[in-house]
Parts: sequence; C-alpha cells; structure tokens
Amino acid sequence: MEHIIILAIIIFALILFATEWIRADFVAITISLILMILGYVTINEGFSGFSNPAVITVIAMFILSAGLVRTGIADYMADLIVKYGGKNPITLTLAVMLVVGSMSAFMNNIGAVAILLPAIFIISNNMNYPVNKLLLPLSFGSLLGGLITMIGTPPNLLISIMLEDHGYSGFKLFDFAPTGVLILIAGLIYMVFLGRHLIPARETEKELTKQFKLENYISELIIPEGSKYHNNTIKNSKISETLNITILMIKRYGDKGMENIEPFPDTVLKTNDHLIIEGDIGKLIKDVNPKDLEFTAIKKFTDKDLIAENIELSEIVISHDSYLIGRSIVENDIRKIYGVIVLAMKKGRKIFAGDFQHLPLEAGNVLLVKGTKSAITHLAQSPNFVVINRLEHETRLHKKAWLALLIMFLTIFTAALGILHISVAGMLGAIIMTLTGCVKLVDVYHNVEWKVIFLIAGMIPLGIAMDSNHIGTAEWLANNIVSIAGEIGPVFMMAALYLFTTILTQIMSNAATALLVGPIAIAISASFGLQPHPFVMAIAISASTSFLTPISHQSNMLVYGVGNFRFIDFVKVGGLLNIIILIISLIFIPIIWPFKPL
Repeated sequence: MEHIIILAIIIFALILFATEWIRADFVAITISLILMILGYVTINEGFSGFSNPAVITVIAMFILSAGLVRTGIADYMADLIVKYGGKNPITLTLAVMLVVGSMSAFMNNIGAVAILLPAIFIISNNMNYPVNKLLLPLSFGSLLGGLITMIGTPPNLLISIMLEDHGYSGFKLFDFAPTGVLILIAGLIYMVFLGRHLIPARETEKELTKQFKLENYISELIIPEGSKYHNNTIKNSKISETLNITILMIKRYGDKGMENIEPFPDTVLKTNDHLIIEGDIGKLIKDVNPKDLEFTAIKKFTDKDLIAENIELSEIVISHDSYLIGRSIVENDIRKIYGVIVLAMKKGRKIFAGDFQHLPLEAGNVLLVKGTKSAITHLAQSPNFVVINRLEHETRLHKKAWLALLIMFLTIFTAALGILHISVAGMLGAIIMTLTGCVKLVDVYHNVEWKVIFLIAGMIPLGIAMDSNHIGTAEWLANNIVSIAGEIGPVFMMAALYLFTTILTQIMSNAATALLVGPIAIAISASFGLQPHPFVMAIAISASTSFLTPISHQSNMLVYGVGNFRFIDFVKVGGLLNIIILIISLIFIPIIWPFKPL
C-alpha cells in the first residue's frame, strides 16, 4: 500500500509540474511536507535537502556565475561573437554555439543566454540574417555546453551526489567531459549543416506597433474649447482611470510648431492638445463626452507617431531571475520606478495589447515599452530585463576580471583534483568572490535562484523515501520493471530509462526529473547486479536534453517570444537532435562507462 501512495504522490506531482497550476518549487516543498506527515521520512530527513551538498554547490555556482558576469568576463564572450562571428551563417552559427557552450560549462546556462541575447539581435540586424536562426542555436548550445562538466547543469551534480548517498563513488568534475564534448560536437555539426535549415525564416514586422498589433488600441483625442480637462493635470483629472486609457504622448501645437510632451502625472493639459492614447477604441467611442474630448479622423498609427528626438520604443524581455516575476505591471509600478510606459506584452506567441496590466509577469515575457533614451538605458542596466538591440548593462568591474577568473580556476582546480569536495570548493570560491568585491555583498542572495534551490531541496526527501532503508519504492519498481522486461539486457534498459527521462524533462524541471528517475535507475542497476554509473550517466544527459518544447527549459523560454517561434519549431528542430544524442549516448556511454558487476 505504501508503494501505491508513493506512486500516487509522484503522479500528483507530475500533473502539477506539467500543468503549472502551482509553482514547481511550491509543489516540491509540499511533497516533502506530505512525506513527513505520513511518517515516510523523519523531520531531519524531510528538511535535509537544504543541507545537501548538491544544493550547497548549486547556490555557490549561482554566486560564482554572478562574479563572472559582474566583472565583465561574460560580456567579453558576447563581444567575441560580434567582432569575429563573421558574415557567413555557418561560421556565425558555429561561433554562437561554441561561445555559449563554453560559458554554460562553468556558469548558469540561462544567464549565459540572457547575456548573449542582445548581441544576437545586433548581429542579425547587421547581417540582415533572420534572428530566429541564431536564437535556437543559442538556446540549444547552452544546454549542450552544460553537459561537459559536473557544475554545468544541476542534473549532473545531483546525480553525482545521489551516487555518493547510495554508497557508490560519485563522478569527478570532468567525468562528464568525454560524453559531453562528443554530444556538443554532434550538436554543432547538426545545427550548422541541418538544424538551422529546419528553422523557418519567420521574419517579424519591423514596425513594433504592427508586430504587437496595436493598430486597434492606439488613437488620438483632442481637448476642445471648454473641456473640463483644460488646465488640469493628468493625475487630478483622473482621465486615465475614468476612461481606462494610457496617454502615450501629448502633441501641443504653438507658435513654434508642434511640440512632443512626455505625459507625467503632473503634466498640465491644455486646450487643443492632441493626446495619443492606448485603449479600447470601441469602448472609448461610447464613453467619451464630445464636450470634453474629440476624436480625430481614425488613422493607423506607426512607430514614428510614438517616438521623438529623445523618446524611443524598445522590446525588453523579463530575465529569468527578475524580482518582477509573479507580479503584474501595476503591482511592480514599472512606470514610476523605471520611467517607461508598457504598451503591450507578449507571452510566447500570444500578444496582449489591451487589458494586460494586471497579468502576472513570467520569465521570457516580452514587453513593448516607450520611454526616454536614458530610461531605456536604465532598463538595460537592470538585472531584471534584457533589452533587445542594446548592449548596455550595469557597470562592470573590469579591473577585477582577472581575480574572478583566478577564483573560478582555483575552485575548479581543487574540485577536479579531489583536494576539496565540490560543495566545499564551490562555497569557498563564492565567499572569496564576495569578499574580494567581485560580487556585491548586498547582491549575494539576489544572485541565487531560490526557486531552483527550494525545488531541489523539496524533491530530495522523495528520493530518500523511495530508497531501500525507507519505503523501498525504487527497489520495488526496479524489480517489477526487470521482471516484466525479462532478458531485455542493460543496454536496452538504459535506453528505456533515457527515453522515459527525456519525456519527463519536457514537462518538468531537469533537476526534478533527475531526482525522480535517478533512484529508480540506481535500483534497476542493482537488480542487474551492475554498478549504476552508466545508467545514471544516461539519466544526467537525457534530463538536460530539453529541446522538444519551449517550456521545457528557461533558456528556451527566453528566446521563444522574441524569436517569434512556434511550438512546432522546437519539436521539428529539437526532435532530431534528441534522436542523435540518444544514439551517441547508447554507443559511447557503455564504452566510456562499461557495465561492471557490483
């Protein structure tokens, strides 16, 4: 009965992970609480995930990655693509994937994508080459690069610590390199010669107002003689709240010609002011009193109508670690804090040009904003956004770049040689990175993706409950699977585990997938009387092959909206790549990690 309950918990978790009705980290913590309430794990075991070496190492890697970003090392890599990527699509695709893959081997792969994203748009514009043909290689390259080292992606690290917890020798830092490098090379060859041709050259509208479908939401109103709005401020008149509109621009005509006025709450409205506004035109026609506001002749507004000498339109992407996530534009008070007006929002391919101000923001959402050049620059320098076509960023400490590199090298060196456990080496490196000023002390906690940490920490007790010292569900499942499979053999069993993991990782976090399937793989290897290393290596690789859907990994989500992709694009391009990696894994894992008896 206990096995059935554990399976029910797993199925319940999978449904919630796939539907995203509840945040994944909240689901994971709830699972650990249920296991404690049922008595399947002790209180200490239920909260042991927060002290697990894997969790500590992931925290350290976030901080170390922040040091590489803040000292400008990551930006230098972006500059390399811009300067030396060339004008040939082949060399350019190769350069993008090599650079992002190299970065992702030692730092947060989502951060690597976010840093390189603006450079990709600049290169595309300079070459007149479809940007989506570079964005997919960028995202896929980050995932492939993470397979090279134990710190490149959470599944690698989690699988290694899991081996140690089960009494086996864990993987060393570069034990993943033989398979990881082979897979990266295969991915490069595939994307350069075939994959990029499978990506449709889906050009986007050059006019942002058309791209975000604002034609039916932007109109022009004139303040006539005798209007109640004359000599009244925008705030006091409550014109925006009453009519549910956003004033984008005020055009005031005087003796010196037309003047563009940026609308602020204390801006005073005058007779004959032309208000460029965003709102539901059909509703406005019914609600507007012609004595106070008059419609001009209906026209299609373009980008030129909304920009001026010091005012521009820009696309911005909500970054993966933005504190704005989960709260709406209104709740975040973006207009007041950043000095820009949000005109529209894109979630994947769905565009919101009407009533969207109260929708919760998600990582990868694209916002169309209007503001002064200095305000847009301020956005580009904020870690909460990625501004398309702008390479500005927060101030970098270039003088400390050598120090950050040295700290990262020593961390890797001591971990690779086994001088220090990876968790100790990583945390020591993070502390030194902070004490030397490569990472601001006040930003240390902000640099950690706590949702990932709580997700991992919450899922670890499930693995504990499944082991043979507790409920034993993993061993029970393994014995049943092996008995049903009969004489299938370890290679075919490894292939089955690989495919199962690949499917799971498309609908849930790769870390959660590794934590769920890893214990089962270890139990199955024991049923065969074999060491688990080749089985769990297959799990680590397949958990990170998140190529089939845009929602399977945050790197994919970052490029999904801005690249004008369709869901099927990921299936078409990523599906074949998944098959190639599967074949390579099944051939080379048993060679590099032979099946050895216990």
